[in-house]
Amino acid sequence: MTVDGAGPVESRDEREGAGFFLNVPEKLDDPFPDLAYFREKRPVFFHKGLGQWFVFRYEDVAALFSDPRLSADRMKGFVDAAPASVRDDLRLVAPYLEMFALMNDEPDHSRLRKFLRLGFNPQKIRALRGDIQRIADELLDRVEERGRRVDVSEDYGFLLPAYVLSDFMGFPEEDRGRVLQWSLDFIGFFNVVPITAETTRSMVESAREMIFYTRELLEERRREPRDDFLGLLANVKTDEVSEDEIVANAMLLLLAGHVAPRNLIGNTVYLLLTHPEQFELLRDEPGLLRGALEESLRYEPPVTLIPRIALEDFEFGGERIRAGQIVQLSIASANRDERRFTDPDRFDITKKPGGALSFGHGPHGCLGALLAMQEAEISLQTLLRRMPDIRLDEEREIVWYRNAANRGPESLPLVF
Repeated sequence: MTVDGAGPVESRDEREGAGFFLNVPEKLDDPFPDLAYFREKRPVFFHKGLGQWFVFRYEDVAALFSDPRLSADRMKGFVDAAPASVRDDLRLVAPYLEMFALMNDEPDHSRLRKFLRLGFNPQKIRALRGDIQRIADELLDRVEERGRRVDVSEDYGFLLPAYVLSDFMGFPEEDRGRVLQWSLDFIGFFNVVPITAETTRSMVESAREMIFYTRELLEERRREPRDDFLGLLANVKTDEVSEDEIVANAMLLLLAGHVAPRNLIGNTVYLLLTHPEQFELLRDEPGLLRGALEESLRYEPPVTLIPRIALEDFEFGGERIRAGQIVQLSIASANRDERRFTDPDRFDITKKPGGALSFGHGPHGCLGALLAMQEAEISLQTLLRRMPDIRLDEEREIVWYRNAANRGPESLPLVF
């Protein structure tokens, strides 16, 4: 049953109200039973409390990623969803966030993506392999100097992509810590549902600092040219993209490339160590590493939800979606859809890879997917070569980073 202008009445099951997996923190550890329920019973579901739609089946999620009736321009939705006490602060930086390529529809999306590809193309990304290997070895050198314990998330999985991207962009090495904190503040704002005053204030402060900081570095590159990505951006013709768009998308690239690769690295290590038969397969056949990463992406996607905004009223899955409503596309559910994947709740690195929606789909597919996979592959090859006997540290607790849109270990202690 549907209430005109509001969405379906919530009364069928405890999961569809107070028991909804996003309302119960404990369920974030294992939302998959709820996701299976919704895939089967309520594949297109309106959560009255959040005022948002959720879409759960693979075919529907893939279709909506490319549906022109949905917009990626969701900053207004974030502003409206923020607590009233911080909306004015948020509006100060929102114009920059609205210029992110991932927040734009056509034709601006293709224009911005084209300019980002100038320095973020496959050839340049593959040329980073040596830098990634060097940073991986440096980080593990530090670990080995300290003893026989490693936190594969804190000491390795988070720092490696942050350092690679900072060096690639041309940020000074001494500023890596600032960049990491800015990234965490942005992730907290965009991925915690519902939005809080605390996450908004932290993000706004970081955004203001980063706008000023990025402008300074671009001006420095114009005075003293250098062969890095900031140097390339500093010389982009401003009749193709504005100065503000350059600043905004330099921020985007730096912010988008830390937490998801950390989650991918940490999830893969955790899944291998908790599925010892799969770990033995990988040890016997190192060529299965790519398959292990693909299966990890499917089974435990680093990013679990992607929001879109309805541009018009339309019917979908037997429901009436209204213009302006948020539509959350559930990657975590789509990747476990039994209609698309055989035995989807089993982690198996020998499965034929492909099809997972973990890097998005359609025109907004993740620009950094190649880099993330390259970082994960090199980091795991290096870890397993140098520490082949890694195992979970039973004396220390695993701390999970799990919210509405992220899944991964924030702290994954190992011994070797």
